[in-house]
Amino acid sequence: MKKRRASIDMGTNTFQLLIADVVNETSIEKVYQEDIFVRLGKGGISRGVLTQEAMHRAYDALEVFNIKIKEFDVKNVVAGATSAVRSAVNGMDFIETIHSRFGYTPKIIEGNEEANVIYHGVKSDIVLSETSIIMDIGGGSVEFIICDNECVLWKQSFEIGAQRLFDLFCKQDPIAQQDLNELNDFVVKSLSDLWIAVKFYSPTKIIGAAGTFETLQEIYGSKNSIVPSEVKKVEVLAYKEMYKMFISYTLSERLLIPGLIKQRVNMIVPASALLMTVLEVLNFSEIEISGASLREGLLLYKVG
Repeated sequence: MKKRRASIDMGTNTFQLLIADVVNETSIEKVYQEDIFVRLGKGGISRGVLTQEAMHRAYDALEVFNIKIKEFDVKNVVAGATSAVRSAVNGMDFIETIHSRFGYTPKIIEGNEEANVIYHGVKSDIVLSETSIIMDIGGGSVEFIICDNECVLWKQSFEIGAQRLFDLFCKQDPIAQQDLNELNDFVVKSLSDLWIAVKFYSPTKIIGAAGTFETLQEIYGSKNSIVPSEVKKVEVLAYKEMYKMFISYTLSERLLIPGLIKQRVNMIVPASALLMTVLEVLNFSEIEISGASLREGLLLYKVG
């Protein structure tokens, strides 16, 4: 039995719309999807507030999505708001305005529940045949899920997403070596619970989900003449070559990297540094990439 639904992932950097037919509550047939770079956390996330400018960008994006939702005659809309909204003092005011304007109430998803939603999204795209660790780098938080195809074994959300790291450490462009060292040390200390969990559960592969990893697909695909969506794995050695460009190039030089879209030229610096630190500690040789994450999970997992 098919049910047409729409999900909206209201992320700290990007808002993502997915319209799909959900089959027997277990699989997704995608009908339409669209991303808009809202930068909801810009200028406020480190102060625990959503700025007026950011909220207006959000309302404009949701207006665009609303046109598509009506065009595809979708009655069931689920929206999830993550780190930027849950940490903002005016987050509930923002949610109430969306309800009054669009008729649905976005759910503020707490970090651990966000990890559950991501797991269900990734599982809809990849068979987790062995114990794996899923990593989803957002603007406000980063989620790690150690899991197999049957269940989540361990999960945690850490409030050290790309926008937060950018605000803390990206004081000049390119990032200064001292700031990069401090960022790496900060990540290692912040993820102490992850290192303990990995030792206990011994995952054998790492799976990347969402924006940063889509960027790796785009760049790797451009370099190797492969359709980005067909890039399912990237060797860590190949990633290290990309990372060197991200942290050593100026903004104008990063804009020239094939496959790196302009909306990600700033956030890729802290996000790639975060990923590199994790890879160096955990010593994986390749990154598997999922084409699904939170917005798919919102269609399959009931929040709250």
